[in-house]
Amino acid sequence: MSQVSAIIVSYKNEEMTCRYVNEELRKCPEVDHVIIVNNAATEKSNEILHHSIPHSEISTGEEYHDTKVIILYNKENQGFARGNNQGARFVDRFIHSKYILFSNDDIVINDNDAISRLIYRRHQDDTIGCFAPKILKTDGSTQGPFAYWSLWKRYSLYIIYPIVMRWAPNIIAKRNEKTTPIVSGFYNTLVGCFFMVELSDFKRAGMMDDRTFLYREEEILAERMKSIGKYSFCEASVSVIHLGGQSSYKNNKRHYNFVNQSVRDSDIIYYHHYKEYPLWQIRLAQKVQQLLCYLFV
Repeated sequence: MSQVSAIIVSYKNEEMTCRYVNEELRKCPEVDHVIIVNNAATEKSNEILHHSIPHSEISTGEEYHDTKVIILYNKENQGFARGNNQGARFVDRFIHSKYILFSNDDIVINDNDAISRLIYRRHQDDTIGCFAPKILKTDGSTQGPFAYWSLWKRYSLYIIYPIVMRWAPNIIAKRNEKTTPIVSGFYNTLVGCFFMVELSDFKRAGMMDDRTFLYREEEILAERMKSIGKYSFCEASVSVIHLGGQSSYKNNKRHYNFVNQSVRDSDIIYYHHYKEYPLWQIRLAQKVQQLLCYLFV
């Protein structure tokens, strides 16, 4: 049986995807298969991936020829959740790995034994569902893991953060300098850029929610894992760097839309279907956020 299959959802980023597979994943001998879900793919992008990554094949998802790297060809951008589910179903059908590593391609793996130590931690506690290392930004600060945020706490921050970033950015900079050390333990939600699951758990939990296009996949998966008695664990003794984990703000956008439509749509799914908030409360929070950001940002 295969031990670990890594699933990477790639979107018009062939160079970064090739670098990650050829350089970073080679640090992890436990990863014996890689599934690249090539969203919004063209024949050219498929060929770039295929010719740049050794031992790879391009597949529609209906065939497999025992290669290490499989490039799944999606003509449309199916989003993060559907792409990961597609990769997981391929692994379940053809490869039968015990574990799945869901990973972005903008990751630097700091510890060559990161995967083995994560698997060891999972062996120690059967209540662990999703498990991940400590995620670092390029400045050395941490990204996640996260406690649960209620609807009104989240939307209060959606209002406060862009206003402060526009009018008093030094406050945010000073706050970011004060980082609380991350310790190994259970958290509500992990960062979705690099985490693992046992494939059997992932299937029992119902996989990711296909209704989300982007955002809230981690929170929703955490809720689905809880329904089968599994929880999210961060192993802080190992780490990876998330190159894309930096926040950004463009001052030339007078009416900066801090929360875009994809976030709002996913928030409705998460807070209404999983946390049982009434729809009117969610839509009210979203309208207040949009109005205040329009007026003050």
